[in-house]
Amino acid sequence: MKTLITLLFLLNIGAFAQEPNLSKTNRLSLALKVGTTGISPEFSYRLKKRINLRASASLFNYKKNDIFIFDQGKDVEEGKVQYDAKLKLGNVGVLVDYFPFKKFLALNLGVFYNMNTVDISLLPKSNLKFNDRIFTPEETGTLGLKINYKKIAPYAGISLGNPNNGAFRVLFDFGVLYTGSPLITMNGTGSIEPTAKQAPQLQTNLKPLYLYPVVKLGFSYRILKQK
Repeated sequence: MKTLITLLFLLNIGAFAQEPNLSKTNRLSLALKVGTTGISPEFSYRLKKRINLRASASLFNYKKNDIFIFDQGKDVEEGKVQYDAKLKLGNVGVLVDYFPFKKFLALNLGVFYNMNTVDISLLPKSNLKFNDRIFTPEETGTLGLKINYKKIAPYAGISLGNPNNGAFRVLFDFGVLYTGSPLITMNGTGSIEPTAKQAPQLQTNLKPLYLYPVVKLGFSYRILKQK
């Protein structure tokens, strides 16, 4: 990480030295970044010498469907549980980038509409042993868990690179989204149904996880140059 930041520092210092005239800076630039929020296209507009307005969106989807197999002891068949996991990362927001030193280091403040969700469902595919008793898949039942977050998420961070100060720039973002604590909902059927009643306790245990780290690396390209 230290080496990456140093490289970005040198790249942007060199680029700024080549274009010292702020009157020639870009008015509008397009950037593409990849990071902890997924793939992020962005538009940046130079409002004033030290202030850019930025529109950003992120999207990433992941699905996993498999069967978990485990040993249940002697004279008992292997336990098999199918799980379906879905992760969706998505947000849309606006930011203000302030450059206190007129160069490449910016302070960022913004607000996002947060669409991050996690869905997990468990479905037994074999007899399961609990407390020396064997349950069929129908008796065991199913369990579902869903994690949501507050929709409005403020953002604060820093960035290296000014997309509106040259035709092509390397960019780096580091910050946090205040997503609020995870909101947990669970549902169950069969003998596993009482487990779903543990949702409030699980939500309490996850309460400290109210910040989502944001790290992005990307590139920008000039769209419109100031006349």
